[in-house]
Amino acid sequence: MKKLLMSLSVVLIVCAFFIMPEKAMAQNIASTVYDFSSYPIADGLSAQYYVNQAVIGNLLAKNPDGTLAIDSSGLFYADSNAVNNFVSALALLYDVPGKLALDQDAERNYLTSLIKSGAMEASHKPAMNSVVGDTVIDVTAAAQFEGQTYVDVNISQQKLIYFVNGVPVLVSDLVTGNSSRHHDTPRGIFQIYNKQRGRTLKGDGYSAYVNYWMPFTGNYGLHDATWRSSFGGEIYKTNGSHGCVNMPKSMAEALYNMVSVGTVVYVHD
Repeated sequence: MKKLLMSLSVVLIVCAFFIMPEKAMAQNIASTVYDFSSYPIADGLSAQYYVNQAVIGNLLAKNPDGTLAIDSSGLFYADSNAVNNFVSALALLYDVPGKLALDQDAERNYLTSLIKSGAMEASHKPAMNSVVGDTVIDVTAAAQFEGQTYVDVNISQQKLIYFVNGVPVLVSDLVTGNSSRHHDTPRGIFQIYNKQRGRTLKGDGYSAYVNYWMPFTGNYGLHDATWRSSFGGEIYKTNGSHGCVNMPKSMAEALYNMVSVGTVVYVHD
């Protein structure tokens, strides 16, 4: 397998010879350096992957006669199939099974834009997603907490992820505040300020018993919701909570046993 990965690397950097169309002479051929130094990589791989102008040349759209194609604005543009193949091969090299996966959609968009702009970038940190079991997690929004221990509540994805020193150790579907009734869960950076077993939560028109209560701001907190049969998806839009973060009982119990008073809770879209 290692020989296969290294051979893929060689294929990716093979030189290309091309002829510039006259209209695009003023446009630079882009270049960049993929920097994987902040991610774990396989033995024998370099943390820097150089995408020089020769590599970019292989990713440019071509005319039937082999010359570089230009768009209606007179600019080079990417060959989508070539970019797809390049990014797929890059993922084979740098994905860490069960831990990290290259965000291939993000990198295809990045390279396509880079080629169009003709930019010559000194460095590019690729987008990587964390993997827990079979679940791929977009961690881009939480980049400011890289390497830290915290609870990430992603409202748009209806996912809760608990990171320990930057490593995701628990992933759960959830239900946040009912947005159609303006019971939105507050966004921001908070801290768990208490932990309590067997608490009855009371508010305007409701009373609910929860087994695991972890408040993080005012009367808003993380807790189990045994009255719910499903979590995740778009439930929160019409049948969400009064603002708390509802979790399956087993997940709330697991989280309760891992977090401490003072643990950061980051709530975001």
